[in-house]
Order: sequence, then C-alpha cells, then structure tokens
Amino acid sequence: MHGPPTGAPSWALRVTPRRWQAEALETWSRESRGIVRVVTGGGKTVFAQLCILDFLRRYPNGRILIVVPTTSLLDQWQLALRLELGVSPEEIGCYSGEERSPTVRQISLAVINTARHSAAALLEGHDSMLIVDECHRAGSPANANALSGNYRATLGLTATPERQYDDGFEKYIRPKLGDIIYEYGYTKAHADRVISNFDLVNVKVPLLSDEEREYKRLTRSIGIAVRKATEDPALQLRVKRLLHQRAAVSAKAAMRLPVAAKLAEQHRGERTLIFHERVDAADSLLGTLIARRHSATIYHSKIGGAIRRDNLYMYRRGVRDILLCCRALDEGINVPETRVAIIAASTASSRQRIQRLGRALRPAEGKERATIYTLYATDQEEARLKTEADELSGITTVSWRSIRLNTNG
Repeated sequence: MHGPPTGAPSWALRVTPRRWQAEALETWSRESRGIVRVVTGGGKTVFAQLCILDFLRRYPNGRILIVVPTTSLLDQWQLALRLELGVSPEEIGCYSGEERSPTVRQISLAVINTARHSAAALLEGHDSMLIVDECHRAGSPANANALSGNYRATLGLTATPERQYDDGFEKYIRPKLGDIIYEYGYTKAHADRVISNFDLVNVKVPLLSDEEREYKRLTRSIGIAVRKATEDPALQLRVKRLLHQRAAVSAKAAMRLPVAAKLAEQHRGERTLIFHERVDAADSLLGTLIARRHSATIYHSKIGGAIRRDNLYMYRRGVRDILLCCRALDEGINVPETRVAIIAASTASSRQRIQRLGRALRPAEGKERATIYTLYATDQEEARLKTEADELSGITTVSWRSIRLNTNG
C-alpha cells in the first residue's frame, strides 16, 4: 500500500503501480515538477495519485487542484480518487458549469473553463499542488489562466503535448508545468501488455470532383500565403485559416460515410466505435446504420447529459454493438470493450488521433486484439499516416486498402 505519513489524510493506493509509474514517480519527485507523456490507456490517473501521496508526505495539510477539460473527465477522476485512493466524497470539491462545492476541500476538481476564473482562490494560503490532465488544453491564452497561482508542486498529464497550428505548449504550458520529464509510448506499453495487440488499416476515400477542385485551390492559396508570410508575419493567421479550411474539405468528403457504413457491415455484431468530426454527419451515419438493422447508438455534445450517459452505458454493457461519436469521446472516456474502431473523418491532429487510437487499445477480458481503420482522402493525410506507420514498425501491422462501393452501399 502506498500511503502518506501520520498527520496526512488516511489515503492509500489500492492498486499495484506498474513499473513505468514507479520510474516516473522517482523522476518527478526530484523537483515535484514536470509533464509526463503517457499513451492513452497507459495509467496516467494512477500515476498522478502516486504523485499526490508523494506531495502529501512533504505537505500533510496541502491542497490539490486537479484541472480537467470536460465534465465527463471530472466525473471519472472523482470515481478514481474514491475507488483507487480511498478519498471520501466529502474530501473532494467539484467545480464546473453544472456544480460548485460550497466549501473548499482538500482536493478540488475543476473543469478548465471554470478553473481559469477561480483556480488561485481555491488554494489561497495553502501549500498546494496543481495537476492538469490533458494539459495540452491549457495552451490557449484563456485556458492558460487556469495555471495561475503559486504551487509547491505541478504535474501535467497528456498523451501528446503538441498543439496544431500554434505554439501554446512552449508559450503557456511548459513555463508553468515544466519540461516533459518522462514518456511512456506505444512501444513500451505494447511490450508491457498495457495496450491490446492491434492492426492498423488505412483506407483511401476518393474526393468528388468539386471537392478535389476546392482542395487544390486551397493548396495553391496556402503556398502563396506561406511565401508572403515570411515577409509579413501578420499573414500567418491567414495561413492557419487556410489550413483549417483545407482540412475541413477533406473531413467533409461525401464518400466517408458510405465507406464507414461498409466497414461497419464487415464487422457486424462486433463492438465498434466510429468517430466523425461533425455531429450532423454522425447523426446521418447513425440513421443509415439503424436502417440497415445495426444495433447502434450515438454520443456527442449536442445530446443531453442523461441520454448521453445512457447511450454510453448501453454500448459498454453490450446492449448496442456500435457507438458513433464526435469529439466528446476524444479525452477521458474509457471503452475497453471496443474491438473495432473506424476513424471516419479527422482533422488529423496528432493529439486527436492518439486519443482515438487509445479508445480501442485499452485491454479487456477476452479481447485478443483490436482493428483500427483510418479513412483518408488526400496526399497530406497519407503522408502523416506513413510517418505513423514507420514509428509503429515492429509493434503492429499497417495495411493500405480501398473499398469499392456498389449502388447498394
């Protein structure tokens, strides 16, 4: 049991730490500062609880602030603290748009949108520790306010700290939380059997003629803007905007939905997770799958919280075989039962892709391996996937294919 000394709360870790967690703790405890990069499903929450106990050994009356990006992740943290560390509900304060604890507790859990307005006040006058889960989300000027305050200890947790299109990590996150001090990636996690065996299948989706014309037009505009931006830094915003627009053309490609439906048909009856960037597209695909007598449901931010949780519950319990989702599942939701993942559309940021892969790679009883399909439509996407394939060489098999559709889909 890993617990604090006399005078501290009677908390103790109820699970056995993995080897990487013990190694990372030794590194972090030297300065009580730093960012730990852990593959999704690798056990970063348990590691953070080890750091909490280490902090309380030095500051028995210290307070801990844990900042998370979403209410769903707040709920999961509260459950983990109770089940894995023995923290009582009365010792945990929760702060979000939906709730606010009337008194400050020893551990405060705050959604980042709330924390950026009240983080410092929660810990004022106390030796304190700041933990930021999915810390890449703190890299905007507004969210960086959640990092304000003076802390005895800081810890950042993320599957990947990179932020697409900006320098928020270097500008806001690293100065407050510290350097990346430990990394636990796919290679180590696979060797330790922390993640399931898996196969990656990259599937080419054709652009329609009008989509292809628009994509090429934006590519030419990006080239011109990049050359001009070297002379006028103010034009860098235009480059970012054009890159977003081009990514959207690919993500909205009309053929992604019928190809995703075809893949779901090939895995009928298997627990399947399907991602799409757009809520309207996910809703449309749900209608198609139900019409074809698939047992499917959906999870995204436009659905009420109670219904969303019920839909997730039905998928996890096996009442539904297919769960469609948008970005609401990118961070914090645990669905280890998934055996097939179909990434139907993605803006292809490294962060989102790692989160989505992780949803399918968590181990589960009776699960020998997972299959992950990524649909791509452009040369730029293909280049990124080839880089990823090189990085995963020796861990998994990566194959490339296309799917022919007939008039019946």
